[in-house]
Amino acid sequence: MADFDNAKVLVKQGWLQGYCEEGVKIFKGVPFAAPPVGDLRFRHPQEPERWRGVRKATQYSAAAIQHVMDIESLPANVHGVPQFLAPSQYEEDCLYLNVWTPAKTEEDKLPVFIWVHGGGMVAGSGCEVVCDGIGFAKRKDIVVVTINYRLGFFGFFAHPELTAEGGGTSGNYALYDIRQACKWVKENIAKFGGDPDRITVAGQSGGAAATGALHASPLMKGIIERVSIESGPIYWGFMQPGPRKNLEDLGVEFMEYVGCKDIAELRKKDAWELFDKYEEWGKAKQFRGFGFTFCVDGEFLPKPYSEIMDGGEFNDFDVMIGSCAQEFPAVKASEYSVEKFHAYLDEAFADNAENMKKWYPAANGIEAAKQLSTISSDIMLMGSIKLGELCKQFGRNAYVWLMSKENETERGRNEGSPHCAEMPYVFGRVDHGERNPFFPYHWVGADYDFMELIQGYWYQFSANGDPNGPALPEWKKYAEDFDVINLNNNTAMMPKDQQDKYFYYYEKLQSNNFVISLFGPPKFTPKKEG
Repeated sequence: MADFDNAKVLVKQGWLQGYCEEGVKIFKGVPFAAPPVGDLRFRHPQEPERWRGVRKATQYSAAAIQHVMDIESLPANVHGVPQFLAPSQYEEDCLYLNVWTPAKTEEDKLPVFIWVHGGGMVAGSGCEVVCDGIGFAKRKDIVVVTINYRLGFFGFFAHPELTAEGGGTSGNYALYDIRQACKWVKENIAKFGGDPDRITVAGQSGGAAATGALHASPLMKGIIERVSIESGPIYWGFMQPGPRKNLEDLGVEFMEYVGCKDIAELRKKDAWELFDKYEEWGKAKQFRGFGFTFCVDGEFLPKPYSEIMDGGEFNDFDVMIGSCAQEFPAVKASEYSVEKFHAYLDEAFADNAENMKKWYPAANGIEAAKQLSTISSDIMLMGSIKLGELCKQFGRNAYVWLMSKENETERGRNEGSPHCAEMPYVFGRVDHGERNPFFPYHWVGADYDFMELIQGYWYQFSANGDPNGPALPEWKKYAEDFDVINLNNNTAMMPKDQQDKYFYYYEKLQSNNFVISLFGPPKFTPKKEG
């Protein structure tokens, strides 16, 4: 039995000693898999080893190997940790998770919320300051888990030799890491007072794309019950899993670049030496860090994502999905103008320019820049709406959101609700979120009210598969065209008279005749034949 008074828990591998803070038991740096080093590099994660005695679980583990910015050049946060960096070192041995539990006994059976961090699957960690789980766990009686997973090169490297070794598949080790973390939680979370039958996996940005892959993967059946996909829909999104063969070809090219004759030799290389070579090679090829990423590997994703989804072969998980109203800035506001904006609309949306000017009015350059970002974000929202449509079609539950809550400052009003804007409110990280969840921002009353709203919805969804609850504005399940809730200081379902623009975007994307980029000023470009 667990000793909850002293934050001591017996898991499958042995005893863990955590600590208590504000009524929450906290366990950091808990191994959920064996270190993926040496002969285990570029393999699926293996079970963690057992230990005897009591393992100290009071400090974060290492974050995954990734590009690390020059520490001296970065401003520090209030804890002295440079912005955007994990409060730890970076190592190949990174497969650890962290648990915050407000449970008083094992019998509490609280809902469980597993967080998959963002960073495009090439950066980030489960120990980022903004993802500290105490603010959500203590306010809403929920067990919060954050995880690390292998990133970029180490998380997705594929090669024909690895495919042969893996019985017909290689790559996607990061997705298997996330699955292994979920399996560990399923097996052990009852010891922390969590309910193994009420597990929600939530991910943001790159973590959202990974969570979307979990939703589609047959290997996740029976492990979790729900997914929350935040600012990273795969369908029509900015991250798409391509063919494994493409990554295998890159793998062959990289092996030649580093002068390794086989995978055994590659596994013997020093991890950071290998990563530095990868960055050097990627810079020459202009990858910008995104060379190796998730793919249709034939096992975790047995076929292209759209085929899985269109055929209704995705898991019967409850789904909550959405994004922010101004995800990414498209132009520099100080150099933009209404004239440039209207000229852009005339060119990019020649079939509908007058409506676009009506839907996105702007009186000056700052407003025009904000509206340009809003167009990109509205198009990004179509991926969430598509998933809502598919869940409706196949009898599954989906709840779709758009967050337009802005900072209560002039800059907030000028720039809107950016990528990551929901995170400080979900995690209850008071006085964070000035245009970026890591930056300080002095909260006012509306921010505290919004935190209560968001945490209420996210808790209810994790607990019941339905975000609705006492004192919360009604959030309709996706059942009719564009059933979307607008999360802001006056939260409500999107009025029907504001949906014309969504019909326009959805019909263009649904026609499958266009490709579109979500970065920079968006433009529908006709697909080339063949």
